[in-house]
Amino acid sequence: MEARIYKPKRHRNGKRTTGRLYRARVKLTGDNKVRDISLGVSDKQVAQQKLNKLIQELEHESAGLIPAKAEREAAQSPLLDLISEYVNELTVLGRSADHLRHVNTRLRRLVRECHWTRLADVTPASFQSWRKEQTTKAPKTLNEYLATLSTFWTWLRKQSRVSVNPFELVERTDTRGKERIQRRALSDAQVVQLLKAAGKNQLAYMLPLYAGLRRNEVKTLRWSNLVLGESGGLLRIHAAVNKNRKEQALPLHRELAEVLQQQKPTDSKTDDLVVNGVPKMKEFRQDLAKAGIPFLDERGHRMDYHALRTTFITRLSTMKVHPRLAMELARHSDMRLTMKTYTDAGQLPLREVMDSLPGFGSDSRIDSRNLGPKGQTVSQLVTETRELKTKKSLANTGKSHLDSSLVTTSHEKSEWRREGDSKLPKRFSDFCEIALKSL
Repeated sequence: MEARIYKPKRHRNGKRTTGRLYRARVKLTGDNKVRDISLGVSDKQVAQQKLNKLIQELEHESAGLIPAKAEREAAQSPLLDLISEYVNELTVLGRSADHLRHVNTRLRRLVRECHWTRLADVTPASFQSWRKEQTTKAPKTLNEYLATLSTFWTWLRKQSRVSVNPFELVERTDTRGKERIQRRALSDAQVVQLLKAAGKNQLAYMLPLYAGLRRNEVKTLRWSNLVLGESGGLLRIHAAVNKNRKEQALPLHRELAEVLQQQKPTDSKTDDLVVNGVPKMKEFRQDLAKAGIPFLDERGHRMDYHALRTTFITRLSTMKVHPRLAMELARHSDMRLTMKTYTDAGQLPLREVMDSLPGFGSDSRIDSRNLGPKGQTVSQLVTETRELKTKKSLANTGKSHLDSSLVTTSHEKSEWRREGDSKLPKRFSDFCEIALKSL
């Protein structure tokens, strides 16, 4: 180990000067890194004491007895200051305003309701106690709080302010059968009724129904994102707007392309919005009432604006579109999201599939496996025997071994007996005598 204190020396105006404050150079055993640290004191004895304390801290950190200095300092930092720094970092990274609002609101609510002040106050046990008391929040919402907190801790880990993320080991709440908001898809007849009753909102409804656009994507859609032609069109979605952060170009349905071509103003500019506002929930429910469509069905599933996107994706499944194509048209990064979350099982043609399956009746293949009066004819047992006819074989000729004839008698005339029979010859001479009689 190398450790010493010194005063830095430098040349200034042609003269060599010595610094006033002491510094320390430390290199631990087995460590290739040389640390040069300012001690901030001018007294040599005090500098030596601080060096001894510094060496002890570094050795304890190396042995894992205490956290690193950056972690110890961060543990005493005000938690709200770290949250503000984290939100500013997300802003620089280009996260959406909606995402920033959710992150800031959730983290500050946890700090307030869990009574956290410093980073050292935050523990998985305190979060789990808070989660247990939240009887009014849906399980999905509680999982979103956990995900936000875990992501915040991952950022702290990248900043070397914590060594581990303990919230990665906290189990998520089971949401199966506990969803408070379940959307449904419209049938084709209901879509026609809604578009007829939509009036000025018709285009705002057609964009999610024909292209699967989300509310924010409809609000920010500009004419520069569309390429309209006689045979259809093309929709360009920028990465800043697209939820999966990818630049995508998707074909437009011909009916939607025709409506867009008709409603495009002749003096429109490329930066002009295609839709002048998306109807809010109150106006949307009024259009549903005009079309005779209930907001909640008998299952309790709701029909809101985002459910129009669910209708688009469900229709892909009912039209037997390949799942990989459906995932691309829905602009999802996970096929499970397309097939499970955004597909309304109530609209799937289960009855048609069941009726198309072959049955197990009299005209099915299973009858060929049944034996009996109604199946294949049972074969009759053989009750007659025929006398075994044999022909006398020719004797061996030529210069072979002893001339012998083949035995031509049938099994019934044979004097051989099975093993254990009392008439079986016991001596070799008896064996030869029986053989000669058969010639």
